Amino acid sequence: MKKKSLIILSLVTATALLAGCITVPATEPKPEVESQVVSETESGGETQIANPWTDTTLEAIEDELGIEIHLPKEVTQSGCRMLSDEKIYEVDFVYQDLGYTYRLKKTDALEDISGLFYEWSGSMETPVGDYMATDYRSISDEETVDHIIWYDEKEGITHSLSTIAPDLDGFDISPVAEKLIGIGDDDNSLDYSAFYAPVIEEILGMIEDGYDYEKEYQYCSNGIMERVNYGKKDELLKSIGYKIEDISGDAIPELLIGEDQNNGEEKEPESYLFSVFTCKDGEIYCTLDGWARSSYRYLGEGSFFYLGSGGAMYTTIAECHLSHDGSEIIFDDCYFTYDKNGGNEMGYYHNTTGVVDPKEAEELDISPEEFWELEEDNEYKNITWTPVGEFK
Repeated sequence: MKKKSLIILSLVTATALLAGCITVPATEPKPEVESQVVSETESGGETQIANPWTDTTLEAIEDELGIEIHLPKEVTQSGCRMLSDEKIYEVDFVYQDLGYTYRLKKTDALEDISGLFYEWSGSMETPVGDYMATDYRSISDEETVDHIIWYDEKEGITHSLSTIAPDLDGFDISPVAEKLIGIGDDDNSLDYSAFYAPVIEEILGMIEDGYDYEKEYQYCSNGIMERVNYGKKDELLKSIGYKIEDISGDAIPELLIGEDQNNGEEKEPESYLFSVFTCKDGEIYCTLDGWARSSYRYLGEGSFFYLGSGGAMYTTIAECHLSHDGSEIIFDDCYFTYDKNGGNEMGYYHNTTGVVDPKEAEELDISPEEFWELEEDNEYKNITWTPVGEFK
């Protein structure tokens, strides 16, 4: 079961140009050759019209647009300029050995202000903070171009970010875009260990004191409740663990709570997730809640294998992943069983929405053995937990 994210496009073939942009390869930055219009004077000589781009400062751009631009701390080179006639502002910078061109303009709607003319190999819709952006990519034998563009309706600004390198395989430009608007910014002083501390402290309290049926817990999942009710305190303090790591790719770490289990079988333990939390609007937000009959195992790169059961006739096997901001579970493949003919026959179904309803799925002609092979045909990734008993 694989995620499918690239939509192949067919655009008009054009010469690869950066109109008015600085293009910087992955090695040493290369300044553009400024284009100059040459015309004849009355005396027969030649004169050069000045370059329409003029130098400016980051502060001047921020003042003009009324926003704050967050360049990453590790930027090694940067420069700012503006195209006066079109009111386009540009920030060129080098970050982690890649050169970027960041353009901004006050607009009434999304405009292509990139100055890029390429035949795009594909595009992908992807979030940049609260905005939905489009990430375009052009791939040739000589170079790869990555361009992401989005529109801020509140401020009325089109944002465009691009980079060029010989090879960008596996590269994601959206986290860099988010840094520029202050998400996951290097100057962010938030201590996520302290931020997520209330979750771990509540789990510790439940393990130490036992589950209180009259208490309303804010963070403890059903999976934690099950383990506390049927496990031994000293063992749980060592086996239930946590990990703080960005697995969604938005530069904001998630908190994972789970345990390695083999369910009594003779095999290596696998990492099961009881909970996944993220930071949403400055608050702790629970995205995933797992327990014995609704379990999640980690597949790596923000993806999970889900196994759910609602009775003998109702089983769900699915692959899902976290949204870019870590606040949603998105299903990539979902296979499920459902009763047919009043419970006398079991049907097998598939969709990519995660909705367990035969009316919203395709019925499959497979055997029970083929259905359960979907669980076996996975490579699970173990998580290196820190035992909650070691939390300080």
